[in-house]
Amino acid sequence: MGIREADPARDAPALFALMASSRPTLAQWLSSTVRPQSAADMAALLLAQARSNQEGRAAHRLIEVDSEVAGVCSLHGINLAHGYARLGYWLADHHVGKGTMGLALWLLLAYAFDELGLHRLELGCAPENLRSCRVAERLGFKLEGELRDAQFLNGRFWNMRCYGLLADEWKNRT
Repeated sequence: MGIREADPARDAPALFALMASSRPTLAQWLSSTVRPQSAADMAALLLAQARSNQEGRAAHRLIEVDSEVAGVCSLHGINLAHGYARLGYWLADHHVGKGTMGLALWLLLAYAFDELGLHRLELGCAPENLRSCRVAERLGFKLEGELRDAQFLNGRFWNMRCYGLLADEWKNRT
């Protein structure tokens, strides 16, 4: 199990197929802007993410299990001046419940805090997305509050739980 940067040409077909296989689950929680409708759309998204990686604005990573893509985890909105980034992630249905996301995010958090020197990471998820909330809490993220009707998705407004993790909290856990 590991994480790596995507190769848009090579990884787009597999990642699109993986996302399509989990579309009913992912559609509950992901905006349509991050749900490509074709392998070509996925390649374009991966190219845009590669540019963000190169510019230092993001750290998009594929999650691999046994040399096969299993999902995605990302730091986005990286602001080195303020030591801040947001965390996002998704995992294919058949990899859920095996500890895969926790391990992948552990690697990404190590990169964020130990290599980039960030001070704070945050993530948001709907209270109804229990798996995502549990992942955040297991990694030591603290629930900092809940924003009411903060995201419009699938025809309705959703509250968003705001979780944060500081570098000192991360260092004290490892």
